[in-house]
Amino acid sequence: MCGYIFVNGKMAAESRAMVSVKDRGFLYGDGLYETMKSYKGSIFMVDDHVNRLLSSMKVLRYNITFDKEYIKEAIKKTIARNNLNRMDSFVKVIVTRGIHGADLYFKSSYRPSIIVIAGKIKNLDSADYKEGIKIISSSIKRPSMGSPLYSHKLINYFENIYAKDEAHRNGAKEAIFLTRGHLVLEGASSNIFYVRGNTVLTPPLTQNILPGITRKVVIDLCRENGIRVKERKVYYCDFIEADEIFKTSSIAEIVPVSKVDRFEYGKRIPGDITLRIMELYRERAFLYKK
Repeated sequence: MCGYIFVNGKMAAESRAMVSVKDRGFLYGDGLYETMKSYKGSIFMVDDHVNRLLSSMKVLRYNITFDKEYIKEAIKKTIARNNLNRMDSFVKVIVTRGIHGADLYFKSSYRPSIIVIAGKIKNLDSADYKEGIKIISSSIKRPSMGSPLYSHKLINYFENIYAKDEAHRNGAKEAIFLTRGHLVLEGASSNIFYVRGNTVLTPPLTQNILPGITRKVVIDLCRENGIRVKERKVYYCDFIEADEIFKTSSIAEIVPVSKVDRFEYGKRIPGDITLRIMELYRERAFLYKK
């Protein structure tokens, strides 16, 4: 774990870093977060991550007391204090609404807390990228549309970790959320893509999914490099008949899938298009490795 954590403007040793037990993030999960990847001290897509955080704060009526540059400077300080400028690392920025008063509604007097954590990335399993991973369908069924909350990275994360535990207990590394109408939405900690023929497909942002930063990069890379990509509703019956499947997230980047529930993919893993996108992503990320 990391040695120092940024808490409300001050750097504290991990053992001494704390927020009040009356903080609304602790009491009610009333908070937001962003997880980013640093390539030797340079945060990949940092502006997109910070913009998303600030946008969520505005939509969810947080009292915004700091700006983008303050957050970015806090990230730089945390990376430097933990001696992470020469290695790849993770960065997690957490914002809570602040100390709880007597009311549950969003009072304008709340002063947000901001915490920045950074640390060395745990070695990822290289076999996942060469052989693919197993994913399962979570027992949790989400509505396909209509919730204003799924588009924000909330620290109220229990639905996701419940699904992650389901995956772990079934020998899988990711769980996907489906609707009762058998639409595929997203993974517990990832966005989901599949390939049919020469087209890459992924669920649209009009559904109850997170507008992932890595998701956006993948879509942009496809469009820039002549790979057909479509955002449309994904039905499970089409999903399991895909030629290729992969998941995306900021830390793991792009990971091919070899099995969905009981359906195995005997073709070469990763598939040609997935491999091409993985290469393009790494080329883009390489630009951040100073």
